[in-house]
Amino acid sequence: MIPQHGHCQICGKAIKFGEVVCSEKCREEYEKFVKKRRMYIYIMYGALLFLILMVVIQLI
Repeated sequence: MIPQHGHCQICGKAIKFGEVVCSEKCREEYEKFVKKRRMYIYIMYGALLFLILMVVIQLI
């Protein structure tokens, strides 16, 4: 039977269950990925807020 395990989010290697990445190199890449995704989400919320404000201004 295969022991319970997970896979590295970057390279896909098998790792201990509950861990996210397998090495320091993958950890750095994962942190860059998370930072980039977080910035994208902030930009999307900003754009949504801008659109809502434009609609409200048009209705006034």
